[in-house]
Amino acid sequence: MRLRLASSVLVTAFLAVACTGGGGGSSSARLSAGAGVEVATGGGTYRSVDGNRTLRAGDRVKVDSGKAIVRLNSDRQLELRSGSELELGAAAGGTTLTLSLVAGDLLVTAPGDADPLSVTVADSEVSVAGGSARLSRGSAATVASYNAAMTVTSAGRSLQVTARRQVAVPAAGLLPGKPSPIIFKAGDSWDQRFLGDAIDLGNQLVARSRGFTAQLGPGEGRSAGFYRQILPALENEPAFDVASLGPDRSPGEELVGLAITVQGNHGAFADRLASVFTFHDDGAAWGLVALDQGVSRAPLLSRVDEAIGRGPLSLAEAPPAVAAPPAGSSASTPAPAAALPSNEGTIVTPTPSVSAPAPDATTGAGPLNTGAPLVDNTVNSLVDVLTGLLGGLGRH
Repeated sequence: MRLRLASSVLVTAFLAVACTGGGGGSSSARLSAGAGVEVATGGGTYRSVDGNRTLRAGDRVKVDSGKAIVRLNSDRQLELRSGSELELGAAAGGTTLTLSLVAGDLLVTAPGDADPLSVTVADSEVSVAGGSARLSRGSAATVASYNAAMTVTSAGRSLQVTARRQVAVPAAGLLPGKPSPIIFKAGDSWDQRFLGDAIDLGNQLVARSRGFTAQLGPGEGRSAGFYRQILPALENEPAFDVASLGPDRSPGEELVGLAITVQGNHGAFADRLASVFTFHDDGAAWGLVALDQGVSRAPLLSRVDEAIGRGPLSLAEAPPAVAAPPAGSSASTPAPAAALPSNEGTIVTPTPSVSAPAPDATTGAGPLNTGAPLVDNTVNSLVDVLTGLLGGLGRH
């Protein structure tokens, strides 16, 4: 019995050593695959596989349909999908696997307490740590971080890539000056997994931004005082002034960006303000900007909806009241109507003030105020006045 127990311990220890190389590397990996996945062992021909199997240096994995997962030590893993092809090699000494993306896409995950995971993509070496990243090999090597810290090295040059940013390397050594915002697709399963809520939030913020801009007239929404009125939190920010506003940004863009800034807490107000608009101006959707600032959906949408509720629905001034008939005049003769305000030669009808509906307590999203014109009895009353006035003139 003791001999059998000792043998079991030795076998377990041997397997642990066989699966772990120096520096936290791995000399083997475990493949979980379904239908549509093929493996070429030791440089041989591809054969269909199904289920679990061990991969070693010299093996290649190709996914024609479905997906496959390659698990390494320390909970690090690679996920392949249709069109992906991965090659496993051996580092010097043969104790650690090397990983190369031959074609398609690869989702790399390395937990924060594990060693970084390195993958070669074309002429670039990508190190992923503390999260997940999407690597792609097409006409260029594209490296996109969902929430990981990455280092991309190509032809002796290196670039750091942080969460929600990406770089494309079209040829060896051609690294950009800085990463750009991550490009996502609403229908991509990986993008939905990591950015789905940010994508949806961004769509809601864009709708509110456009609606708010549409309800303002020319020249409105261009002063610091205007935004202090609709976003009271700005009253406590002495760093906010007219220089904080972008001359080329729409009022709706200003509103959403400022709402994210006041809601965030990463650094001083001026630093947050610069970070928010720089990231958005570089091409980041508003949902990504909010995620980047650690701002939650419900409070942000509530703040934006409250600000929209404080803004004007129409800049047209109501016309003065019609003067009462002079004493002794015939009641059938209407008094002259006061001049109506005009906008570029057209009659402007007054629009009643409407308060924004309260946001939903669960999502924080209230009905969108698009600034569309409202039709009510005010228009009908004005038509009656004009009809009477024209009728009186005809009788004269």
